[in-house]
Amino acid sequence: MIHHEPRVILYDLETSHNLAAVFSLLHNDYIQPENIIRERYIICFSYKELGEKQIHAVSILDDPKRFKHDPYDDTYVVTKLHEVLFGADVLVAHNGDNFDLKYAKTRMLVRGLPPLPPIPAIDTLKVAREQFLFNANRLDYLGNLLKVGRKKPTTTGLWLRILQGDAAAIREMV
Repeated sequence: MIHHEPRVILYDLETSHNLAAVFSLLHNDYIQPENIIRERYIICFSYKELGEKQIHAVSILDDPKRFKHDPYDDTYVVTKLHEVLFGADVLVAHNGDNFDLKYAKTRMLVRGLPPLPPIPAIDTLKVAREQFLFNANRLDYLGNLLKVGRKKPTTTGLWLRILQGDAAAIREMV
C-alpha cells in the first residue's frame, strides 16, 4: 500500500464591496437587493500547500483580455480557486468556515462550476476562539503575538480604487 501525505491547502480570499444605491448614511436601513448595482466578486486569492515554501496568488489581472473587457469579472479567479480547492484533502483558513469557503462556493455556483466535494476544513478563527483565550482573535494580532508574521496593511482608499477597476490597486491587494 502506498501512503501519501494529505494535500493541505492554506488559503485566503480578498473580495470587493457590493456597490449599492442608498438614500442616506444617517440611517442603517435595510438595502433592498434591487439596489445592488454590482455584486461583490473575488478580486484575488492566495494559497500555499502545507510544507511548501511558495505562496501562489491568482487575481482578476491574470486574465488581461477579460479584465480589459470587464474589470469586475472574476470567472478566471473563481475557476482557478475551484481547481485548487477541488484537489485538496484538507483546507485551512482564518474565518474560512463562515466566510471564505461559503463565499467561494457561492461564486462557483454563480459561475456554473460543479460543487466541491466534501473537504475537511480547519478554521483557525474557530480554533482560536474555542481552544484559547487570546485578547483578540484577529489574524494580524495572532500572527504578531505568536511571532509568525503580520498582515500587510492596506493603504487608505485601496478598496475604493479597486471598485473603480484600478489595476495598480489590485496589484497592491495581491
